[in-house]
Amino acid sequence: MKKLLIVSLLVSIQSIGATSCCNENNNMKSEKKCCYSQGCCNKKAKATPQSTSNQETKNIIKEAYSEVVTKGGSVCPMGGCCGGGAQLSQDIGYSREEIEELADANLGLGCGNSVNLGDIQKGETVLDLGSGAGLDCFLAARKVGPEGSVIGVDMTQAMIDKARKNTNKYGFDNVEFRLGDIEKLPVESNSIDIIMSNCVINLAPNKAKVFQEAFRVLKSGGKMTISDVVLTGELTAEQKNDKKLLSACVSGAILKEDYLTLLKNAGFSVTIVDEDTNISKKWFGNNDLPISSLKFIAYKK
Repeated sequence: MKKLLIVSLLVSIQSIGATSCCNENNNMKSEKKCCYSQGCCNKKAKATPQSTSNQETKNIIKEAYSEVVTKGGSVCPMGGCCGGGAQLSQDIGYSREEIEELADANLGLGCGNSVNLGDIQKGETVLDLGSGAGLDCFLAARKVGPEGSVIGVDMTQAMIDKARKNTNKYGFDNVEFRLGDIEKLPVESNSIDIIMSNCVINLAPNKAKVFQEAFRVLKSGGKMTISDVVLTGELTAEQKNDKKLLSACVSGAILKEDYLTLLKNAGFSVTIVDEDTNISKKWFGNNDLPISSLKFIAYKK
């Protein structure tokens, strides 16, 4: 009994110490042994299990994006980004024809056009991480043709419902939408040719797990075409804790170099295609936030 009490006490002390460290040094550039929300600052360590705070983060995001579907508007504090409408979609890389033809599938949620980053071929199987109302899935479905298929995964039920309704409206029979978490994909291993994602991975608390899951489901020789927000400098403590900036794809983002390290640790080789350093101005009307939209292709070795 005495041994059991001592072991329990030690575990409790370690747990308290880790929590305190994370609160004080919530980034990879600080104390290397301190765990952070995307896994652990020690890059050789495994990602930590999902914590209560991670689930709270996901609940905040679900609520914000459900409201975009049910009430319209933006998830950004001042409007403009992530729900900015057709003009924003054109500014980040979609054509007017694409937006007009699939208007109900475009909620203005994105920081680039991940569909055009990769060379999607007929007959391929494509997976969209954070598929929203379905715009990117429908654009990819046209590329893969009836011989191919597209799977969209989103953790927000309202988004899934909207996307399925749009599937029927626009007559796509090679697209399906699955409710699920991109940190634990409802997809078979070695079954996907191309993964695409547009401004979603930054929202995931455990990005290391997202990349591990992506590597798992991709076929050998498969690739990811991603447009996502990364940090070009440190956020203030106030910005990191801002719930509106979390849903606006800012406070959940991590430094570019750390993001790329997580990708490489998961087994990917990365080619950067482009980087939009004016995304803060496009979204918020100023360049006050240290963010950029990184567009890259990650190959499964």
